[in-house]
Amino acid sequence: MSHLPTNRRAIIDALWHGRDPFTNPPDSLRPPDLQGWRSLHPFLDEAVTEFRPGVIVEIGAWKGASTLHLARSLEAHGVEGIVIAVDTWLGAVDHWADATLFGELAMENGYPSLYRTFLANVLREGLADRVVPLPLDSVNAAELMRLRGLTADIIHLDAGHEEASVAADLRAWWPVLRPGGLLIADDYDSLGGRFPGVTRAVDAFCVAERVRGPWAQGGKCKFIKRL
Repeated sequence: MSHLPTNRRAIIDALWHGRDPFTNPPDSLRPPDLQGWRSLHPFLDEAVTEFRPGVIVEIGAWKGASTLHLARSLEAHGVEGIVIAVDTWLGAVDHWADATLFGELAMENGYPSLYRTFLANVLREGLADRVVPLPLDSVNAAELMRLRGLTADIIHLDAGHEEASVAADLRAWWPVLRPGGLLIADDYDSLGGRFPGVTRAVDAFCVAERVRGPWAQGGKCKFIKRL
């Protein structure tokens, strides 16, 4: 039995002025290309089952692997929730600095085409009723959510990897997360790891906000906003 969310129309009205981004899809979708990292992490499923969220915000959706995993988990557990996927779909500094990663941007007419790949992946999985993309940069997306009075039960942060960028994301999205809500951050490694700036930014933020956590496991960490 399908458990369709009851709040998707309100989110579309608030963020898209009533225009559903999945309306009138192309006759033929792009070939499957669902790349991701730690997209099946246990923190994601646990968040759905423990918090039964009405709204999940994912900042840094890339091609949609973890977005779709969250959407499937909502469906599987009968939770009437929506995943708002925030991304510019233009890549990060890594993709522009590294020649190999640059190829993943799938340039078309001199512009990355990842957004169309993301939409095609969601449509192919039949989960458009569970996902609302928001093609904005992180700070502006958070501001739009605040302007529209939308809050999140869970935030999954997987955007930039530089310390300043992560700190800015945390500051921007913290007011959007409801009291008692959960924030999951990717690329966290207490030993430093590949992206030590992520860990430094998260640790400093948790101290400043006196939050519960962070609890780390397998490249992600999570912490709860105080009531």
